[in-house]
Amino acid sequence: MAEAVPTYGRPWTALQPALSEAILAAVSSLGFENTTPVQESTIPAFLQNSDVVVEAATGSGKTLAFIIPVLELLLRKKVRLAHSEIGAVIISPTRELARQISAVLDEMIRLSGLDYKAHLVVGGSTSATNTADEISQLKELGPDILVGTPGRLEDILCGRLKRGKKTKSGMITAAGGVRGRAVVSASKLEVLVLDEADRLLDMGFEASLTAILSILPKQRRTGLFSATMSEGLSQLVRAGLRNPVRVQVQVQSQDNTGAMASERRIPSTLKVQFLVCPPDRKLAQILRFIQTSGTAQKYIVYFSTCAAVDYFYKLLRRLLRPMAGMVPGGKQALKNEKQRLRQWFDVDYPISVHSLHGQMIQKKRQATYDAFSGMSKDEAGILLCTDVASRGLDIPDVDCVIQWDPPTDPKTFAHRCGRTARAGRSGSALVFINPGSEETYVDFLALRKIPMSAAAYLWQGADGSITTTAPAGEVTIDEESDVSSDADSSNEPETEDGEQKEQPKKKNKRRGMLCRGYLEDAHSDGLIEMVQGIAASDREIYERGKLAFVSFVQSYLKHEAMYIFRAKELPIIELGKGFGLLHLPSMPELRGRPLGKFKRYPIDTDTIPYLDSKREERRLSKLKETQRAAGADGDTVKCKDGADEEKKEEVNLTKKSAKSNEAWASAREARELAKERKLKRIKRRDAK
Repeated sequence: MAEAVPTYGRPWTALQPALSEAILAAVSSLGFENTTPVQESTIPAFLQNSDVVVEAATGSGKTLAFIIPVLELLLRKKVRLAHSEIGAVIISPTRELARQISAVLDEMIRLSGLDYKAHLVVGGSTSATNTADEISQLKELGPDILVGTPGRLEDILCGRLKRGKKTKSGMITAAGGVRGRAVVSASKLEVLVLDEADRLLDMGFEASLTAILSILPKQRRTGLFSATMSEGLSQLVRAGLRNPVRVQVQVQSQDNTGAMASERRIPSTLKVQFLVCPPDRKLAQILRFIQTSGTAQKYIVYFSTCAAVDYFYKLLRRLLRPMAGMVPGGKQALKNEKQRLRQWFDVDYPISVHSLHGQMIQKKRQATYDAFSGMSKDEAGILLCTDVASRGLDIPDVDCVIQWDPPTDPKTFAHRCGRTARAGRSGSALVFINPGSEETYVDFLALRKIPMSAAAYLWQGADGSITTTAPAGEVTIDEESDVSSDADSSNEPETEDGEQKEQPKKKNKRRGMLCRGYLEDAHSDGLIEMVQGIAASDREIYERGKLAFVSFVQSYLKHEAMYIFRAKELPIIELGKGFGLLHLPSMPELRGRPLGKFKRYPIDTDTIPYLDSKREERRLSKLKETQRAAGADGDTVKCKDGADEEKKEEVNLTKKSAKSNEAWASAREARELAKERKLKRIKRRDAK
């Protein structure tokens, strides 16, 4: 592709209506000489007292496109706001994005010298004292502009809900439902902005938004900004906006002749690639991909669930930066592990690992975001996160975005990729796709104007060199492979003495179909064995791996594009290996799946310790109590079995002499059989 259409438009001084000198000076101080297309189209419409609905690619400058009109409209307001009155509200779906908007707004106010005060109100406080202190601070400050998340803004603007329950329409139901007094007055509000408006609806904030809209003046300016539109957003436009001006900024690429080639929903400087590979090779591919960069870079890796983020955060810290306390066995064991890890990951610069998801406490979320955003260009880092960090966040100098799995909502894909290649800078994105029906996801995104190209599979030799050519001697996976017909060894039928009976093997064409044409990657398999060894020595990683696997499978079933992400074609065996599992957990979602090919790690999982000595001591104490209780139950069953054998013989004699006792005898035999099965289960549990 040749150079895309220009990223910047006319100078700021060319906008009509003209901006005030204070705003022009602030924009110039920020280093922006020209407007972007979205700013050039949106700001004049907003200033001419029109509602706007703006759809533009990520990283196109939407934040300034609404902050500048907010300040200008307040500046042109003739009546000064009272101490308890606000003139503008900016609503964001996430706390991180709200903080980012607030920071840009504060900087614009500082540089322009305008006599306005902005205040950030976000949720996340678990203390009533902290909430009371925040309200007290808000009353003392008397802000002109509020920036925040829907829930907290609802409490501030509408009053905190004391009794009753909100419906989707924002009404309070149940007898005696009342709200507290509003902290500020919105009777003279001039501007309302909803950033990432479609996400506000997707995250379940419809009731809060309806409540907020119900108390705002009808004569106001409203702006909806997003990179994607949805049906719910269209309904909100019809309900809350008056004859809005629609601004849709399209990105088009050029061919070699300079002619417009195609429309894109992502920046033209963003290169998006996909890699089709089995899920047990994703970890090796990520490590190889980072090593091929050659320089220290910043990466964001997206997962579908919080549990997956927690697991891979612990695992990658152990793989990339093992430190004392992470490795059992003392300094020598740590030294040996560092040496062993070099065959899978060896770079000459340190790399930090961070995690961010919606279930983290607010203080930790903010600390993680600040630490990763504050890294210099010369530092290397990886941020593992969920889609809580996919919208609007402008994290400086992100070089590459990696998606471990595609998002459950297809609209989120462009937002994930948009964390790089922002404001005209170049960037790359990579998404992993499982073999099979998921490969049609590429065509699906192409229809949504998100073009992707195929990435090359990376191979790593024994000497550590990484190439796109498979090493000699690698064996192609057969189209059909021998697997057991049962789910796992624990589900195999048993003989009368309780031992498991070996079942004949049969062909599993499904697994062969999904893995057809792929070469064995011994180096990647060695990495998985290394991960399993780590899980076998660290109970926290072992347990987090199981939780991550379970949450991923459950999340996979919720894909909106279910005709592409088919649960029946999900390669469970390779997926379990990819999460470094020692055994597959029991899940209703896996019933009927041929899972016998999964090789159980040879270890009694009850012996896997926590590295934290106090936590391990509590676990062992609890385990002993469980074993004592199980032993007592087993003795009770044995005693009952001895007494029941005599009764059973009497029942058999009675059955021969009296047909009237047949039903009674059958019921008694069923009870005896149930007791025998219970005893077998206890034996198997104790043997684990």
